Amino acid sequence: MQDSGQDFSALGPLYLAVFVAVLGFSLVAPIFPHYALGLGASYTLLGFIVSIYGATQLLTQVPIGRLSDRIGRKRILLLGLATFTFMPLLYIYASSAYILLLIRALGGVGASAVWPLAMALIVDQTRAEGRGAALGWYNASFYSALAFGPLFGGVLYDHFGMNAPFYFWALLGAMAVVIVQLNVKEPVKMEIDEHPERMEKRLIDRGYVLTFLACCSVVLWVGVVGGFNYTMLPDYAAGLGLSATDVGLIYMAYGGGTALSNIYFGHQADRGRRKALIFAGCLAGASAFALLPRAFGLPEVALLFAAMGLGLGAGNPAAASLIADTTCATRRGEIFGIFNTARMLGVVVGPLIAGLTADAYGVGSTVSAFAAIAVAVTLFTLLVKEPMRACED
Repeated sequence: MQDSGQDFSALGPLYLAVFVAVLGFSLVAPIFPHYALGLGASYTLLGFIVSIYGATQLLTQVPIGRLSDRIGRKRILLLGLATFTFMPLLYIYASSAYILLLIRALGGVGASAVWPLAMALIVDQTRAEGRGAALGWYNASFYSALAFGPLFGGVLYDHFGMNAPFYFWALLGAMAVVIVQLNVKEPVKMEIDEHPERMEKRLIDRGYVLTFLACCSVVLWVGVVGGFNYTMLPDYAAGLGLSATDVGLIYMAYGGGTALSNIYFGHQADRGRRKALIFAGCLAGASAFALLPRAFGLPEVALLFAAMGLGLGAGNPAAASLIADTTCATRRGEIFGIFNTARMLGVVVGPLIAGLTADAYGVGSTVSAFAAIAVAVTLFTLLVKEPMRACED
């Protein structure tokens, strides 16, 4: 196995593919609510349009993860990335808001074949003592793309119109397919399932079920924040007089803070005290969200979103590496399917709460509801229990 802290030759192309893929779909983040509302969607329908992406993943991530444990990960990952190539073109020709439900559902299936399998491929090739760093770099690839994509998408929209971000997304999807096909290798142990009985092994180690659930709640909160950003942030920012480019800068502050902190705190997670990192990260994110109503301009909003990203970056790699260390090594596709399903549950719940609350009480009221969710997740992380030592595969 590779030690991710010493050799990126195996994992580097995978990180690059993740970066390119996320950069593509994040291009449309600043304009998607405006795009959907322009096709006749209400805020409530917008919430359903955004959340169906996560709802589809809730249904498909675990079965796809199990399938990858049996037949291998690369070919399924390629199929998932291929959806990022042709799906953007479907948006351009959508004739009503309701058609967006079908397109987003298709995207959810494709994403189910990408994110959990990419994480499983990374863990498959990383020793236990380097998992925090390896997963930190994965998250850094993800969130650095989220940092730059919305800003670039806002600029494309401002200068070239609504369709430009979607066309560029399709191009980036094709690039991600090429990167994986040429540079990412299937781990030898996953090529042939010579021991079908391995699927009967215990999924979660004894005594760590609550730890597993608490770690999953961390990425659930990540999904909730993502749901707010994708559904409400553009209109929330517009209420403060901010432009689409300003929204891109807010995304850059959030994604950049998350990416940089994932790299640093990923290494710290490998040195121990993962529970403290998880709790402190969630507390920082909850505090930043609770202070958001007191921000009235771009600098304050960007600073709070950067602090939110810093908190997520502190807790996320620690939670993911704890999941890897306290679960069955031969069922990682299924395990990270469940782990990412928790994030998608947040992506589903977040937009629905945001849309329903905004229609009933106004856009500003959604912040209070999301702050309450953040506090509940932070308290739940107190149940995390760390293993005495990281297990070796």
